[in-house]
Amino acid sequence: MQTSLDCLVCFMQQARSLGIRASNDPVVQRQLLDAAGQFISSVNTDLAPPENSGRLYPLLAKMLGTIDPFAQVKEESNALALALREEIRQQIEQADDPLRAAVRAAIGGNIIDYGALHSFDATETMRDCFTQEFVVDDYAALRQAVSTRGQKVLYLCDNCGEIVFDGLLIEQLQQLGCAVTAVVRAAPIINDATLADAHACGVDQLCPVISSGTSCPGTPLSQCSSKFLAHFHAADFIISKGMGNFESLSEEAALIFFLLTVKCTGVARHLIEQRRLAAGFLQGKGEMVLLRQRQ
Repeated sequence: MQTSLDCLVCFMQQARSLGIRASNDPVVQRQLLDAAGQFISSVNTDLAPPENSGRLYPLLAKMLGTIDPFAQVKEESNALALALREEIRQQIEQADDPLRAAVRAAIGGNIIDYGALHSFDATETMRDCFTQEFVVDDYAALRQAVSTRGQKVLYLCDNCGEIVFDGLLIEQLQQLGCAVTAVVRAAPIINDATLADAHACGVDQLCPVISSGTSCPGTPLSQCSSKFLAHFHAADFIISKGMGNFESLSEEAALIFFLLTVKCTGVARHLIEQRRLAAGFLQGKGEMVLLRQRQ
């Protein structure tokens, strides 16, 4: 998926949101906006949006004098999700189809996104996710993919907090005989999960966890490490969480299941084009998607 003009507007909105979050000084906030404006003037729109935001955020972080301006909200997101984990686990275990329920929870957790969104109610979303239908529903294909025991699954995580609910889906995949390896970012970027977050949330106690080798808030294969690429190509199938991973992998020829909450019109348009859906079918306002990549 390429960067659109709407993405450029979103980059400015993200710089504004970060400025408000990081400083009460309007001078600092203006400096971030000016830097974002200069950055946008040279954006390569042939790249996927995460590849461009992966360049913008380190620039803004450097101006703020920190490598992780989202450190506090990441910690808060992990704590909130951990507090909800047992309640959500019970909902999954009591469901008629625990795997489908765990998929719902994992997608529900994708609402915790300080790049695409600036305000949300994660607790309400998680409690409502079990009754929300998928607007794109390839669950039958996922169920078929896990029907053979011993499948090697590469699970691409996305955000902090959300990674707790990824852990609940990983548990279900393991109960069905899958060998799962989870993937996180190599370094802090927005509120994306890193190895430290995987450890804090106990995911590393469930399965092996590796980094993608890049701090890009997506998974552009050209930027990933050789270790990650070996896992990617050896996997029987891949579960890709969130919009950034979808944006950077949506045109790759691999067996990928994209699990995401749609939070912008750009991703909604791309999904509509891919699946030839009716215009207006997706609005980019919290729809839940389970999409199997067509190879």
